[in-house]
Amino acid sequence: MKKFLAILSFLFCFNLAYAGLSVDPSVTNVFGEPGSVYEGKYTVKNTYERNINITVEVTKGNTFSANKDADVNSWLVFEKYKYFIPAGEKVEVPYTVKVDESFKGSISARINFSVDQEEGQMISISISVPIYVTVQGTENVDFDIDSLDLYTAGDFISYKLKLENKGNVHIRHSGNVEIYTKKKKKLLKTLPIQETVPTYCEQKRDFNERLLPKTDLKKGKYVAVFKIRALGKEVTKEIKFKVSKLGEVVTQ
Repeated sequence: MKKFLAILSFLFCFNLAYAGLSVDPSVTNVFGEPGSVYEGKYTVKNTYERNINITVEVTKGNTFSANKDADVNSWLVFEKYKYFIPAGEKVEVPYTVKVDESFKGSISARINFSVDQEEGQMISISISVPIYVTVQGTENVDFDIDSLDLYTAGDFISYKLKLENKGNVHIRHSGNVEIYTKKKKKLLKTLPIQETVPTYCEQKRDFNERLLPKTDLKKGKYVAVFKIRALGKEVTKEIKFKVSKLGEVVTQ
């Protein structure tokens, strides 16, 4: 028997707008067991001063390899794929997600909302938004810090972190960095790492971010401990470094 999902979709609280067209939500995450069904909708607004027609197109997204052969149009189905939107008005665009019994980990798609070109137009306007489906009970959360480095860029000490996602679901990591004196004798600072763009399953992704102003650390030796968290899992990695009198960083 089909199971219907209730409030199991996490929708970001902002929309995506570009040149007269806006789509809400801009990112959708659906969580459901194998065999379940989710019904959702997008709100598409026409902010032009003219009437428009839009076309909805679905393409395959970043998906766990076990689901790579699944036809995206078999599990993500829209009620209609063509809409007329009067100037300044909006329409609701319903869709259905069918979580197949064979799906494992995660599967995703991109939905493109395109303004149909009128005769003589040279520019085509299109907005693409992702939808991620996590198959509950089949998740394997497995990621690690593949490489880590610190460097000086302008007036800041920055870091380059490569995250490897070996699991079957995409992750959006956050965490913190602890700065210690030599041999971790004293904790000096704890700095947050904010949630950011996803690292897709079975892929690696580089993150380059500012850590702190170089004037915050005087000449000496330090240890930085990176604690990265996602989906209930935490991984850590330490890096030793020296700061020169001018604030330049050398890792050890």
